[in-house]
This record gives sequence, structure tokens and C-alpha cells, in this order.
Amino acid sequence: MINKKQALPAVLAILFLGVTAAYGQPSALITGHFNALTKHDVKAIAAGYADSAKVYSPNWEGAKTGQAGITETYNRYFASTPDLAYKVDHIINAGDQFVVEYTVSGTLSAPEAGTPDYMKNKKYTLGYCAVFQIKNNKITRETDYFDQLAFLRQVGFFDQH
Repeated sequence: MINKKQALPAVLAILFLGVTAAYGQPSALITGHFNALTKHDVKAIAAGYADSAKVYSPNWEGAKTGQAGITETYNRYFASTPDLAYKVDHIINAGDQFVVEYTVSGTLSAPEAGTPDYMKNKKYTLGYCAVFQIKNNKITRETDYFDQLAFLRQVGFFDQH
């Protein structure tokens, strides 16, 4: 007969292996999303989102919605920072949700109108965390997190104020 002390490690191992099998692999959608970001392929990026998808970021007021909102946003990003690069550090899969830690770096070489001149040609590197919700093989919700103060520091904002 197996006692409780002997059974617990076996049960935990079975549970861990089951969770790893069910939740351990990144989805092709998320992998494709970051491959498209790396290539600056706005059409492929937008295609991964549902028409009603909501995307939230601390540098926007409100959500960007659907493929049109994504297209507009990434066209702006790639125009202002043509060398924008992405490096995925970790992907955690929890069923239909994915948490992705990644690094973004680039040079603000063509800032948008209204951006102070001192920010032009400033390099920046930021750690991001994004939480994706997936349904029917489309991104239905994305919430991004990054340190806005780190960005402002790197592009010279605090040197001016």
C-alpha cells in the first residue's frame, strides 16, 4: 500500500506533466505575430486579430480596435522607428491566454508631428509584457505593459525638464 507521503510526489509529477503538455507550447498565432513584427509586415500583423479585437497600451487613450486600429498603429510605429526590433524572451501559455515578455529596441529617427526635436535620433530599449486572449485562432484582446518613464528617460525628456 502507498502512503500519502509516497503518493504526493507522483500526483504532483502527473499534474505537472499534464499542465506542461496542455499549456507548454506557444501557439503558431503568437509565434507568427512576433515573426510579422520582426519583418514589419503590417498586413500579416493585422490579419492575426479579430475584427472586434481590443488592444490596450499605456501610451494610448482607450483601446485600438480590430485590424484597422492595428494597421494604423503599426504603420505609425514602423514609420517613426524604422529599425524597430523585437526579441521574445518568454512565452507562457495558459490555454487561450498567452503572456509574452519581450524587448523592443530602435531609434526614433522619424518622430511624428508634435514630438520635440530633442527626441529625434534617440535610441531606446524597453522591456514589454503583453497578455493575449485568443479565440478561434485570432487575437481578441491584447494588453501591453512597459515602463513609460524608461522610454522618456532614454529619449531625453528628463534632460530638458
